[in-house]
Amino acid sequence: MREQKDLGLLILRGAGLLLAGTFGLQKIGWYWSALHAGKSFSSIGLAPLIAKMGFPIPVALAIWITFNESIGAFLIGCGFLTRLLAASLALGMGGALYTSVRLGEDWLRAALYLIIFIALTFTGAGKFSVDHLLKRKKPQELDK
Repeated sequence: MREQKDLGLLILRGAGLLLAGTFGLQKIGWYWSALHAGKSFSSIGLAPLIAKMGFPIPVALAIWITFNESIGAFLIGCGFLTRLLAASLALGMGGALYTSVRLGEDWLRAALYLIIFIALTFTGAGKFSVDHLLKRKKPQELDK
């Protein structure tokens, strides 16, 4: 039964890899292009939308969201710092859900990612993860 739960958590974490491979890489591309074009980060990517929604510090939030949806999502897929990064991603998906609803856009994807990352915040990564490997090594190091 435990193995089935861990396999289920591995599949949920796969959503992190899906997020990183789609939306995360897209956002990195926006900033990479802007950097090479000499554009201000406040004029590209999510920053203008974040400012329009009335959230504070739009450039910092846009960079945080980009980190979350790229590197953070990839690390969740690997099962590293899962609870912390899942909580951060859940917060970001809450903002995405709010924005989607407010703009009258499709909100389902943000809602699904929100549910996935809330679940991973509470459950952790499971046995098939870097977190589990690091947890297993600690007691052995203490015996030395």
